[in-house]
Amino acid sequence: MLTSITVENFRGIERLHVEGLGRVNLIIGRNDSGKTALMEALMLARDPRNAIGILTARQRMRVANTSNTDIADFDEFWLPIFHRMDALAGFRIHSTSFADLPLTLAVAKEPVDGPMTIDGLKASVVTPAWTLKATVAGGRHETTSVIDQTATGEKLPTAQTNIPSRWISPSPVIGSEDIRAFSKLKQQGRDEAVTDLLRYVNDQVSGVELLAPTGNRVSVYVRLRREGLVPLLMMGEGMKRYFEFAVSFAATDGASIHIDEIENGLHHSVMEPLWTWISKATRAKSVQVFATTHSEECVQAASRVFKAENDNGLRVIRLDKQEHLTKAVVYDRDLVEAAERMGVEIRG
Repeated sequence: MLTSITVENFRGIERLHVEGLGRVNLIIGRNDSGKTALMEALMLARDPRNAIGILTARQRMRVANTSNTDIADFDEFWLPIFHRMDALAGFRIHSTSFADLPLTLAVAKEPVDGPMTIDGLKASVVTPAWTLKATVAGGRHETTSVIDQTATGEKLPTAQTNIPSRWISPSPVIGSEDIRAFSKLKQQGRDEAVTDLLRYVNDQVSGVELLAPTGNRVSVYVRLRREGLVPLLMMGEGMKRYFEFAVSFAATDGASIHIDEIENGLHHSVMEPLWTWISKATRAKSVQVFATTHSEECVQAASRVFKAENDNGLRVIRLDKQEHLTKAVVYDRDLVEAAERMGVEIRG
């Protein structure tokens, strides 16, 4: 479990240090404070030896919503991950955890020399158009991974570790990764955890099924006691998000789960049941959660639940962006409760 992180020159963050991370971490702040960037940095800190693979996946998710930018286009695809687009300076993420030595991840664009020449003739050596290098240092060990763009294309480095993590963002569809994960849970007889969480939204839920009515695409259906099978996507955004949360928690042990805009699509009446479930699930499965929110109501619901559960694992991290520094203020559940009693809004 991560306990602290320092981020330098990553996306919109010039410098940020967060000390005292908990088991469940709720990140708040203004729209430009760097909440999602911090959550991405935490994912990289959790598995730094797979940094290039994680960055590639995150950039593909980001650009898919705005353009068809190709991974080969360094300026369009890769430059946005660096503060002020300075890829040669690169970014650094330093982290500490209970389970490992302190680790430092450094990612930067490597200067590329021109083609080699022999007696004025170009040698038949393929020179990369660009090279992105990730270095992880911890203790006496250092590992390096590289992605190049050459005439023959790009080749991602082979994954060096298998540290599970999940990213959940608001989306109008159910992703294929969630369907595959739920299918595996069904095969293993472990899908009841998903049904249990959905009952917080609708107490008539008796099961969840995967069906392909047209024979083409598999869809998720919810079985209701009175109405029978109903497509999950017809039951509202809240039910869909609960399904995604439940699958992510049930499918992985010892993982980190990153939830962007956790309150999105959820009615205020289901906030406390959700936090109750998260408190219990993270303790049972050794999961560390990071989530962003714009909602003060969501923060207070989490505080009330963790107090009722006698759970000290909650941290609320408020980000305040300043001129050359993003300041992080970390609240535990008692400080959040005190702020609520005094009528002080901590959202920023």
